[in-house]
Amino acid sequence: MPRLALRPLALIAALALMAVVVGAQAPVPTDDDKETAKKVVDLLEQGHMARPVIDDDIAVKWCNNFLKDLDPQKFYFLKADIEEFKKDAKDLDDQIREGNFDFAKRVFERFLKRNDERYQTVLELIEKKPDFGVEEFLNDDPDKIDYPVDKAEADERWRKKIKLDMLQLRADKTDDAEIAHKLKVRYHDRNRVFHQYDSNELLEVYLSSLTRTFDPHTSYLSAKNLEDMLNQQLHLSLEGIGASLRSEDGYAVVSEIVPGMAADKDGRLQPEDKIVAIQKDNGEEIDLVEKKLSDVVRFIRGPRGTKVKLVVVPNETKERKVYEITREKVDLKEQHAKSKILPIKANGKELKLGIINLPAFYGNTLAILRGEPNAVSATADCRKILNSFKEQGVDCVVMDLRDNGGGLLEEAKTLSGLFIDTGPVVQVKEIFGVKPIGDDDEGTAWDGPFVLLINKFSASASEIFAGVIKDYDRGLIIGDTSTFGKGTVQSIVQIGDEGRRNPRANHGALKLTIQQFYRANGESTQINGVSPHVHIPSVRDVMDFGEGKMDNAIRFDKVADLPHDSFNKTSPELVSLLNERSAQRRKDDPKFQKQDERIKQYLERKARHSIALKEAQFKAEYAPEDDDPQHAEEVKAKKEMKKKKFVEREIWNSDFYNDEVVRVIGDYLTLGSKVLASLPVKAAAAHE
Repeated sequence: MPRLALRPLALIAALALMAVVVGAQAPVPTDDDKETAKKVVDLLEQGHMARPVIDDDIAVKWCNNFLKDLDPQKFYFLKADIEEFKKDAKDLDDQIREGNFDFAKRVFERFLKRNDERYQTVLELIEKKPDFGVEEFLNDDPDKIDYPVDKAEADERWRKKIKLDMLQLRADKTDDAEIAHKLKVRYHDRNRVFHQYDSNELLEVYLSSLTRTFDPHTSYLSAKNLEDMLNQQLHLSLEGIGASLRSEDGYAVVSEIVPGMAADKDGRLQPEDKIVAIQKDNGEEIDLVEKKLSDVVRFIRGPRGTKVKLVVVPNETKERKVYEITREKVDLKEQHAKSKILPIKANGKELKLGIINLPAFYGNTLAILRGEPNAVSATADCRKILNSFKEQGVDCVVMDLRDNGGGLLEEAKTLSGLFIDTGPVVQVKEIFGVKPIGDDDEGTAWDGPFVLLINKFSASASEIFAGVIKDYDRGLIIGDTSTFGKGTVQSIVQIGDEGRRNPRANHGALKLTIQQFYRANGESTQINGVSPHVHIPSVRDVMDFGEGKMDNAIRFDKVADLPHDSFNKTSPELVSLLNERSAQRRKDDPKFQKQDERIKQYLERKARHSIALKEAQFKAEYAPEDDDPQHAEEVKAKKEMKKKKFVEREIWNSDFYNDEVVRVIGDYLTLGSKVLASLPVKAAAAHE
């Protein structure tokens, strides 16, 4: 049982009060932090594509960003705090050039103090059962409200916030005792995380609030986050035991075991076990309870071939056990491209769809350049899958880029080359002009029917690939009204490595926006994204999400188009027919009718800018209905997932939305058979 459940309320309150007295101390910046700050300013002004000058106007925006990053919903700071801080805003540009971020330290110290005060209020509120029958609302749009003027107003805001938390748990049929326990753990963990901030983490938040005054994607990465991004998001590998952890009530709890890796082979460590310490060779222990999760992870990781002794409390026991596990290279195979062959019947024909689910445009660029045969590459993985599909005689390849947030520009280029012969993939605009980046490798890995699936979360490299498919008329695109709309390129500039033969220690990196990219047709994907041929509505499609909703987003523009082939796979007549048939099916489908109701309800709630806190109204608006078959399927899937040692990424879910996608594809392959058999028009002829 988590320790917090065993503590009497009086002891919790006493500990919280101690935090107010002695805990509200912001981390002290080091000399390295100060040098890093100065270097980031230089890199921003010299390397960002906008060539910005950090002046008083930028400093004011920076101040606002920093305050918003710490307290986005206006639950912590008081109005007087904000007015006090904004008086110093215009000095920030001068201070940072000297490596001075006393302002960040002072603001964060006040934030910790306010956080401790609110935490004390939260503990008191959790013990009181609110009146769920009274009609009242919580404003969910921070732009529509000001900061609270005093503690009483802040406490009232938190009373409604805790009531909302309770309503959400009650909607999941959680009993009152468990609700109180869950909320105590949640807010204890949140309070602890803030107090564990170190100077690097504060520097990361502070500098990133500066970088975002120029565009949403330029940011400063601390050394730890840089390592995680390179290894886990792009290279898809690291060295350790192969276990995912989460923080819960001060414990590092095992979430899942990576299949086939060290912990899985050993077999003893299981999900929900708590890792409480590391045992050294002399028998001494490094206590991990109440430690930051990022630090716990780094204690456990280490070079392959070395051993680590984990002190573990197995789930639902109080005994302590020591597991010695030999570290090894951990390949995050679940994050690689995955495939499935889906047999379908369409208009009387038996067909096979070859589905590729690609979560990111990953790759180890240096390993690829060195010619390493097993270098991690999204393109290489997809090529193997396509070869397998051809051997198994699939009728159509379906590339699923839904929720794919992007990755490497080079992988977007080479993956596009698997589906077109040669020609421009993307145009890149930088300081010196616009240059084309093309596929120079003749031939394709797949020249048959092709379908691409997108949604609002398909971004960056996904949009480059989608733009190629659209501009070359290479295949049918199905999904939300558009992709995310991110049309900029970032470069990772490591702090301390630039221009040095003997670089000093890694002090993180600046993820710097250096270019904007454009499709072969000359249009940027910025803001507008790439639209589908067939639009299937979803609730996600109407959410306030996308590049155009982000602060300081670079504007859409165009450059000259480039000649390119046209494969003639989506004639206007065929696309119109596909949309008509899909619209009619959705109109007659009870599940899509239910979704239309949810979309309408969501838009009404969004326009109201508030959440109902009367339980009957809350359930009507937010809680899924018991007889909703989709909800029943989701509940069943979650229960099954809890029984597994690891969560296997689904390649294809059979639900009402995907079933309609399959029906559209079936129509495309059968009704458009003549279109799909047509030959491409080469670039020279198309350009004349």
